[in-house]
Amino acid sequence: MGVVAALLVLGLVMVQSASGPVAAERAHDAWFYVKRQSFAMVLGLIGAGVAATVPYSWLKRYAWPAYVAVGLALVLVLVPGIGHRVNGAQRWIGIGGLHLQPSEYAKLVILLCMASYLERHLGQLHQNRIFWTAIGIPLPLMVLILVEPDFGSTAIVAMLVFLMLGLAGLSRRRIWLLGGSLVVIGAPAMMLASYRLRRLRGFLDPWADAAGSGYQLIQSMIAFQSGGLMGQGLGESQAKHMFLPEPWTDFVGSVLAEELGFFGVLALLGLYAVLVWRGMRVARRAPDMFGMLLAASLTTLLGGQAILNLGMAMGMLPPKGLVLPFVSYGGSAVILHLVCIGILLNISASGRSEISKLSPYRRGAVAEGVLA
Repeated sequence: MGVVAALLVLGLVMVQSASGPVAAERAHDAWFYVKRQSFAMVLGLIGAGVAATVPYSWLKRYAWPAYVAVGLALVLVLVPGIGHRVNGAQRWIGIGGLHLQPSEYAKLVILLCMASYLERHLGQLHQNRIFWTAIGIPLPLMVLILVEPDFGSTAIVAMLVFLMLGLAGLSRRRIWLLGGSLVVIGAPAMMLASYRLRRLRGFLDPWADAAGSGYQLIQSMIAFQSGGLMGQGLGESQAKHMFLPEPWTDFVGSVLAEELGFFGVLALLGLYAVLVWRGMRVARRAPDMFGMLLAASLTTLLGGQAILNLGMAMGMLPPKGLVLPFVSYGGSAVILHLVCIGILLNISASGRSEISKLSPYRRGAVAEGVLA
């Protein structure tokens, strides 16, 4: 909780720093994006509190109703007049002044349903019916997300499902088969869209089109280089002054690197490392297979997305619209990530309560708690 609090505070500081000049010009309020992010954080903290305190069994009981609700929301996103389109992608539903992105919540409900199903059929993944049913659970929502289009979220869901199946005991032969299938299907899906090809070319050689597909990546790398070891100082970034497009979203890490330098980025990575360590510890001490699978996949979602975002900002990975958890501006994302933290706290509390039931005077008590 302390790590998440530090990331949220750092996020508000960096959103204000990165968005202030543009917000003052566009909305005549330098705190415009900070206010909206703060409102989303309040909603996310309420969601986290609910997720942390509801009975543990409810996580399984309401997984499938949540799946249906998110599926309907993903369908509504594609309906003209309801879905909100930005930069050619129709991913949001407008509710008052808040735009919700159902694809973010689809990640969570898919993991909930997968964990519930795999626990009920533990040790049966070698059966074709069980295996193909498990593969079929995420497919309807993944197709709807891909149609928006949102290739990045689709790829993240695919990787998390792959991880969960591996943890549930999928055979090595099927792991190779599934991994090869993801590559065979994913590569053409990426190539079919011209803008994805432009992004890939911009990543491989940004200077070939420095004013076009490579512009954002070049400006991001310049910001990292300008930061040096100690940074230019909080609020002193030059990239945010109309050089780096919308730096308070996907490229907030670039502004942080320019203002706080190498040691600032190192501290940020340290916070994420502690978060991943604690999350995996929760998974190891989970009360059952459902909790273990869910905690491991949620922790991978948070830590993996942080690495992908910063790798993208540093030019190590192709650019994609992925936020930096708890730090980037984005209402739907911060609400989802805080709810994930609430679920991890719920699993942690349930795991401790299960272990506490075991008598410390029996030699097998610890082993029984781990294997339960």
